[in-house]
Amino acid sequence: MIVNDRSFFLFTKLVTDVCIIIFSFLVALFISDNNVLPDFYIADFGFILFLIAGWYFTSKSNSLYQERVQENQIREIYKTFNNIIWQLILAVLFIFAIKEKDYTRSFVLLYGALLFILMPSARIVLKQVYLLLYKKGRLRKSALIIGGGDTSVQFSKYLRENKHQGYHLVRYIPGTLSLANNLENSYKGRGLLVDGVPLTGLEQIDEVFISEDHQATYSTKEVASVLSMYAVRLRIIPNMYNMYFNGKYSFSMLGGFPLLSYRSEPLEDVYNRVVKRAFDVIFSLFVIVFIFSWLFPIIAIAIKLTSKGPVFYLQERWGKRNKPFMCIKFRSMKVASSDIGKNGKFRQAGKDDDRITKVGGFLRKSSLDELPQFFNVLFGEMSVVGPRPHATLMNQESINTVKNYMVRHQTKPGITGWAQVNGLRGELTEPSMMNARTQHDIWYIENWSFALDLRIIFLTFWRMVIGDKQAY
Repeated sequence: MIVNDRSFFLFTKLVTDVCIIIFSFLVALFISDNNVLPDFYIADFGFILFLIAGWYFTSKSNSLYQERVQENQIREIYKTFNNIIWQLILAVLFIFAIKEKDYTRSFVLLYGALLFILMPSARIVLKQVYLLLYKKGRLRKSALIIGGGDTSVQFSKYLRENKHQGYHLVRYIPGTLSLANNLENSYKGRGLLVDGVPLTGLEQIDEVFISEDHQATYSTKEVASVLSMYAVRLRIIPNMYNMYFNGKYSFSMLGGFPLLSYRSEPLEDVYNRVVKRAFDVIFSLFVIVFIFSWLFPIIAIAIKLTSKGPVFYLQERWGKRNKPFMCIKFRSMKVASSDIGKNGKFRQAGKDDDRITKVGGFLRKSSLDELPQFFNVLFGEMSVVGPRPHATLMNQESINTVKNYMVRHQTKPGITGWAQVNGLRGELTEPSMMNARTQHDIWYIENWSFALDLRIIFLTFWRMVIGDKQAY
């Protein structure tokens, strides 16, 4: 017997997580209170409800609960760890807000330790149990595929080979359907015909997939009309088999028209843009007031004493939607230096570059030369985190040589970025390195979240502390 309530898997995951939160809270409270059963107050119940609500909303932001069971196990555990970190931050904020002394530091540490141990362990066990159930035919939906081209063939093959996706393929109907006869027979109560033979058993089908394909001669609308007589859920597979998609496309509606976006961009949402912009302004003001204000005179004097020329260096770079702006940096090269090499192409700063001054070498290695760009952020030309802006000449050279290069200009450039914290900063000597940087920038655009920005900022400071071999 096939149980067709596959969503029970997601419900089980959520219930398990809630139970672990409650259990960890009680155990941490018990141990931190000298192994004495504590008296429960309204604040304790409120604290637990706050933590559960916080877990639910942060898990939605992290896409922790997926509608598919097969996801890279390491990535799922990583997302779980991210959620646990947010859970601990919320716990500390709650304790600070209510100023409750009963919740000690040991309570927070114990609560966090239990979550870090129990959450991943439970997910690994639960996932293996459900994979076993799926492969044995439990908790799967019975499916019928109607199609006449490559898309339907590949999709039917996929369902047969990947039983863990929760579908049992009852039948695949290739070729064309005699729709006129089908409609007539359906109205007469004879059912659907496939190659002249009545198709029975639709009452046992949970979902019907109709493949739209350029090789098909039937009308998807007419097939859907016939199938509407049965209690089945209809799914349409759009004719996109030969189109390139990276898995991040999204659907939306404009009036009554369905729209398919080539890639998902979280920063197109006005709420996300407001959050990012607010953080940019607050963070930039903090750096300018508390760091730049006293560090600027020191760096300026050092630059003036060691080389002739201005303190700042302005270079035209491209921002969002290719809009040019003047990027501000501390000057780290000699004034007479040229950006164009002997081959007539843009000359990147390299290791042991004779154009770099002694102070400039230190500034570049420590990334302090980028400090004035916080003014670019304040002016709205840049963001704290985003794809690093390149010089205009470098952009022009890369447009025709690097695939999807201009996609990185769909958002504001940043002082630091996902590519930089992954070792892709500095001189790019091979085309493959620029391709890798571009792919990292596109990944950032498609997967942006506020938590990701905070992670990149932390990794940037960490690399400044330990040093970066690519910084020169």
